[in-house]
Amino acid sequence: MDWIDRLNGSPNRLPIGSGKVELLHWAYEANLASNGLHRHTYFEICLVGRYGQGTFYEPSGAHTLAPATLFVARPGAMHQILNTAKPFMELYWVSIGWSCSDQTPRSDAERAIRAFVDSDICVAHEQTAVLALWEALSLTASAHWGIGSPELASSLTKALVLAIAQALSPLELAEIRDDPTRPGRLAATLAVRYIADNMNRPLSLREIASHVNVSTRQLTRLFSTFTGTSPAQYIRVMRLDRASALLTRTEFPIKEISHQVGFSEVQYFTRCFTSHFGVPPAAFRQGVRSGRIIQRPGMLI
Repeated sequence: MDWIDRLNGSPNRLPIGSGKVELLHWAYEANLASNGLHRHTYFEICLVGRYGQGTFYEPSGAHTLAPATLFVARPGAMHQILNTAKPFMELYWVSIGWSCSDQTPRSDAERAIRAFVDSDICVAHEQTAVLALWEALSLTASAHWGIGSPELASSLTKALVLAIAQALSPLELAEIRDDPTRPGRLAATLAVRYIADNMNRPLSLREIASHVNVSTRQLTRLFSTFTGTSPAQYIRVMRLDRASALLTRTEFPIKEISHQVGFSEVQYFTRCFTSHFGVPPAAFRQGVRSGRIIQRPGMLI
């Protein structure tokens, strides 16, 4: 099936916050012919593809069109598209409507759509990200339609509509600031997961740092910031807490449990466990099974 036919045959309402975008018509021309002055009652959003030059006329003036130029004819506005070079423009376009039930936006996505609807911006140049999304949507709708394809197309459609709204409205994208702690938090989280996945064997600081692509010094700082302790202490506590769970929930021998949590010698495991929980592993297991609560200083188990 042609991708335009597929999109036009798909559900045409896109809920966003308290409102909905109505996708009235999708269209594409590999070589768009110039057209005459006309108007309509909906938003007609157009994007020049990979080639073509032209002029877009609308009430505020004439606008030069080039590859990756995004422009919109707003409801009621007389407008016209003329080619100024050959080959004629490759053009993508979609006609949409917008309606909402609440006066107050319920989400940032809805704020973006409302900003676009209320804006008088008609043209945005060099919108390569919007072009990439439109092409991705066309490729998805052209491909074999399998399980998950409609949801994928819907997600791309929403992404495309929001990218258009951002480009054709006065939104200040810098208002949403990047979280400077996020990369460090992600690296620390990945390191913690790596430790949990490889707890049954010796782990070096260098190995963990290499896995999350940071230096050993940086890894130590990350653990201090996000866990409040050193990597070595964190690994030790994680091993012992895993051992306490195995003692509680399984019948594995203590020697096997010590090996499962990365201790090569059961005697050393017993000393560490006793220091951490206040009782040796056997007493801990017996206390849990007998219904008594085993407590270590400052923590309930």
